[in-house]
Amino acid sequence: METKAEVLKYLFTRIQEILPVNVVKAKKDKDYFIYIVENNCSIEFYIRTSQSGHAGKNTFCMGITCRIRNPFLSKLISEPFNEKDTYDNLIVLFSNQYDWYNQNQMEVDYFLDNKSDKTPEVERFLNDLNKNFFIYIIPFVEKYTKIIDFYSNPGYIQYITGSKQFILGVICSLLCKREEFIKEKLIPLAKANENGHIFKDFFKVKNYVSDIIEPIKKYIADNNISFDNV
Repeated sequence: METKAEVLKYLFTRIQEILPVNVVKAKKDKDYFIYIVENNCSIEFYIRTSQSGHAGKNTFCMGITCRIRNPFLSKLISEPFNEKDTYDNLIVLFSNQYDWYNQNQMEVDYFLDNKSDKTPEVERFLNDLNKNFFIYIIPFVEKYTKIIDFYSNPGYIQYITGSKQFILGVICSLLCKREEFIKEKLIPLAKANENGHIFKDFFKVKNYVSDIIEPIKKYIADNNISFDNV
């Protein structure tokens, strides 16, 4: 691989090969990849590139933004509060530019040099993508009971969109029949991040029980929602 076009074409094919869910349809629009997968979800990748012309016309830096869209989860975090679906069903937004919690993030940029074969750097990029983003795919596309495992570390949930981390945690705790998880894990974690980038939904309400937990319980009961029948 020598040119940016060749790199993007290769990435489009390789990502589809290594995605851990079934791909129904794949679409490529230059540097934007969309994979329609199971459960009416989509996984999207925007490959950010910038030329470094001083080192050769085929030298460029590369980064990535990834999105998971899930209409079921999006409705769960919005409809109990009479809101519309959030961000067109966007539920996870990952970017290797973010480094709020200094977790094992992908490098900010990958430098692809004009003077050498780009395959090793591209494969390193894919390995990092697999390690840092693919962990979200199975829980947020297929096995929703695994979502609450992410609450073991705030770094894992910073990419849940719309500041709805607490709401989603409550929903998953209830649907996993682990209501005790709310008091034992979610509330202490939220209080510990009062000035952080997550759990803003917890601090926006005066009473989290009446304003968040009770509406979710009612919505689940009224609509007979269960992870078992998804």
